[in-house]
Amino acid sequence: MMSKRVLLSLTFFAAAAAAAPAVHAQDAAAGTSGASFMKIGIGSPRALAMGRAYVALAEGSEAMTWNPAGLALTQQREFAYSYLRYIQEIDSPVFMAYAHPLGRTVFGANLGYITIDGFEVRDGNGVPLNGTEARVQNGFFTLSAARSFWYEKLFFGASLKAIHEDNDGTIHDTIVGDFGALLKPNSYVTFGFATQNFGSGNSRVASVTRGGASVRLFELLTISMELSNASDSSARLGLGAEFMLPEDLLQVGQVYLRVGFHSTDDLGRVLEDDRSGLYPLVGSPKLSFGVGLFTAQAFGYGIAFDYALVSLGSLGTADMLSLKMKF
Repeated sequence: MMSKRVLLSLTFFAAAAAAAPAVHAQDAAAGTSGASFMKIGIGSPRALAMGRAYVALAEGSEAMTWNPAGLALTQQREFAYSYLRYIQEIDSPVFMAYAHPLGRTVFGANLGYITIDGFEVRDGNGVPLNGTEARVQNGFFTLSAARSFWYEKLFFGASLKAIHEDNDGTIHDTIVGDFGALLKPNSYVTFGFATQNFGSGNSRVASVTRGGASVRLFELLTISMELSNASDSSARLGLGAEFMLPEDLLQVGQVYLRVGFHSTDDLGRVLEDDRSGLYPLVGSPKLSFGVGLFTAQAFGYGIAFDYALVSLGSLGTADMLSLKMKF
């Protein structure tokens, strides 16, 4: 029988998969790294809605999660809060980020917390151990700095990140670094690159490399592409599109509609009881959707609201919302 200590050291992704019999893992390396919760994308509904194709679009306080170079695009002080409602009763009730520009240099910090109550413990055959539950508490804290160069066409950023895992008393603390770059040869095309979670062994946290580009067309449509590769999984392709409704048709500000595609393993079919009125539109785990609203007229501040909806097949549906203030 697998010991309780070993079971608790597994990531909550593995636990969620065990709880959903329709899921079929395809990647042999899945679950071999710690701190898998870092790959969820906590803090940016826009990124999730656009299929995680975000390395070339990341900007402001949320850039610290995807590409720290995008922090240098911050023009005003910025505070953001987001809430993630994930699968299998997993949620992240706290994510906060702050960005502070000082000329061409911008400093930022963020913190996130994710928890699982009533974590079910199973033996080596997947049989629940009756009366045995565990509590999982994970979190991270990031300090970042970024700067623009070459007449604001080239941007570099770096982060130092502390990651904490507490699997029912089995605690791991890890310090890792991120580095990112953005190249904007003109106002329409952007290229992005980021390497994340370096400086620690793969068993503690998976390193991730991202590369991609974005193109803005007709002032209203943005298309993005990203290829990412984590050390504990195969390469993933992300594609995203964002359409801004013409401002002359609206009075509230800027409204964005988003859709994305992200290649992923087979997560099974959406269970009958979990199907919403949008099924099968929101059915494939490869597709994601979102909406955003920005207004510069609320209380004298810039206020942004973003929402993303992502299907994870038979595991369920996840959504995230965020509120951002620029001042």
